[in-house]
Amino acid sequence: MAFKKSKKSSVSLETPTSLFNDLKTRKIPALFAHQDKILQDFTANVGVPNVALQLPTGSGKTLIGMLIAEWKRRKYTERVVFVCPTKQLAYQASNEANEKYAIKAICFTGSKKDYEQKDMMAYQNAEAVAVISYSSLFNIKPFFNDADTIIFDDAHAAENYISKLWSLEVNRHTDAVLFRALADILKPKLTNQNYRRLTKDAKAPDDHLWVDKLSYPDFLELVPELSDVIEAHIEDSTLKYSWAMIRDHLSACHLYIGFSQILIRPLIPPTSFFPPMDGAKQRVYMSATLGEGGDLERIFGQANIKRLETPDGWDKQGIGRRYFMFPARSLEREFEQ
Repeated sequence: MAFKKSKKSSVSLETPTSLFNDLKTRKIPALFAHQDKILQDFTANVGVPNVALQLPTGSGKTLIGMLIAEWKRRKYTERVVFVCPTKQLAYQASNEANEKYAIKAICFTGSKKDYEQKDMMAYQNAEAVAVISYSSLFNIKPFFNDADTIIFDDAHAAENYISKLWSLEVNRHTDAVLFRALADILKPKLTNQNYRRLTKDAKAPDDHLWVDKLSYPDFLELVPELSDVIEAHIEDSTLKYSWAMIRDHLSACHLYIGFSQILIRPLIPPTSFFPPMDGAKQRVYMSATLGEGGDLERIFGQANIKRLETPDGWDKQGIGRRYFMFPARSLEREFEQ
């Protein structure tokens, strides 16, 4: 049986915009001027490892991200992952890509043992863009450990999803034995009031809202004892996964306490030592609010993130709408006071 020759692509791959123009079955008639400009700016920085795009709400951010993903997949035969904060947003993004943009995207959610074999092969062979949640990437053994390009949507909201992988969260109720054992170790470093807050029932409303941080020198002094106690209680707990990530690096962590939780985690997630993140050729961060104070670098544990300017005129052309609720409008006038 003779081998069939692969057909040459009929779409232009010169730029993401030219690719968009050749996606004949798309339901979006044309790009706005600001979308075209941001795609041009991205193309000029395609070799930069960390690039951030600030795209305000209603500016068509998902379309831009999906076009970048599809262009890199087709032009460079790259494995591309589009990351969303939640499963619901991942479904929404993949549906928009397939139904509106004519871009083949596959949504992967839940446990990797439930992924379809054909879908996994399509991603690995760079035949489709994978759309996942942050927790599908930042876990102890992710399937998506070999992406060439990672596109982070809503990057400003990613902190808790990322840091959770390196966070030992000991809960007062579900991990009661370990929680009390750690509290006893911390006792010499706490005031009497704070120790009572940590170990007794709340006496005042503010007790439930109380949070504090153990000083770093005090934490370092207690590390050997804390480590021994955690090791003795961790084996049959789901905490063993996050503990495995920080066990040998406690000197790089900090300890936070509150009425309901004791938390040990690094200030900055060590993503440079996390192969699924560090192994990517390029990481693209998209957000409505990137900020300029180093928050993006701190959230993702990456230095030297290049920010592309928001194009002028984005506020004059948009596709999004905001939903405002005014509950008081349903009340009679005498109740509005």
